[in-house]
Amino acid sequence: MAVLRFLIVIPFGFVLSCFAAAFALLWPFLDTAGAATGDPLFWLQAILGFVAQSAQVGSTAVVPWALFMVLTESLGWRSVLLHMAAGLAGAFAVIRTAYVGALPHASVQTAMMVAGLTFALVYWIFAGRNAGRWRQRKTGPAETVESAPKA
Repeated sequence: MAVLRFLIVIPFGFVLSCFAAAFALLWPFLDTAGAATGDPLFWLQAILGFVAQSAQVGSTAVVPWALFMVLTESLGWRSVLLHMAAGLAGAFAVIRTAYVGALPHASVQTAMMVAGLTFALVYWIFAGRNAGRWRQRKTGPAETVESAPKA
């Protein structure tokens, strides 16, 4: 069961999180006028843009996410608040490292913070809420219930 979790559930949760974060990053800035006018290339451009943005999110987040995943899986931390705080911290770190000098416009910063939260929430829903449950719990010997002493 643990092998399936590490080979299927966790990587699939990461990929879904990358798609959700890409959607959160791009949707506010997408010009939907092309969809309203019936432009045939609008959906092709939108889908390719989301896939490319998902790849960028994944390549940026794979190392920090892997460290966080190993930590939460080994210690059994499955708190949604912990995952959301990690998503915010990751988004803040990306903003500070990608834009060394002047920070981008507030709308871009907001989109990046929302993308970090979205990434963390989708990962928690799919894989993080069961972190560490794959481990065998050691239980002590069964306690015997003794009958009350007779007087």
